[in-house]
Amino acid sequence: MRANNFTQNMLKKSNAELENILEDKKMYTDEAIQAVIWELENRNIIEKGSITQNPVIFEKDVLIEEKELDKAHREASSEVTVSPILYSKRAIQGFTIFFSTLFGAVLLMSNLKKMNKPKARVEVLVFGISYTFLTIILLDYLPKTFFLTILFNLVGYAVLVEYFWNKNLGKELQHQKKQISKPLIISFAILVLLVLLQFYIVP
Repeated sequence: MRANNFTQNMLKKSNAELENILEDKKMYTDEAIQAVIWELENRNIIEKGSITQNPVIFEKDVLIEEKELDKAHREASSEVTVSPILYSKRAIQGFTIFFSTLFGAVLLMSNLKKMNKPKARVEVLVFGISYTFLTIILLDYLPKTFFLTILFNLVGYAVLVEYFWNKNLGKELQHQKKQISKPLIISFAILVLLVLLQFYIVP
């Protein structure tokens, strides 16, 4: 759109007023005259391009507009390309299999907090706790083998990722991988504590 500082003012004037301004060019600035020419062309009073008036003004406006659009495009692009930093599916898988479903749920809850999904966080927490207790109860009645424990944890991982992740974060979500060193240290500390408690409690 061709426009300058006088465009809005010229929109309000009648055809006669615009033609009078054009006749008395010396009384107005080049930018005002340019706005008059554009408006008369828009109203089909004069043919487009039949009168030229300081084309530098228009070129300057176009350059400014292009720069502003380019800046806005770059800002929008940067917002789109900045991916959230989340724990990866593989990290959740590792914590779920080698620790328990509850540990994997905690990582997924951290991701949901980052993505502002409070309701989904509660759902994951409830599932993680419920499934972990269910696993413990079932393993008491089933043969206590490492294979069964891994199998239960794999099922827990599948629910966390295939259902909760895909439903709330999207299957194709692009993200940067968050370091797992901190949760790994905490998880090992909890595991050691549980082992020690079991050692002291069980005669």
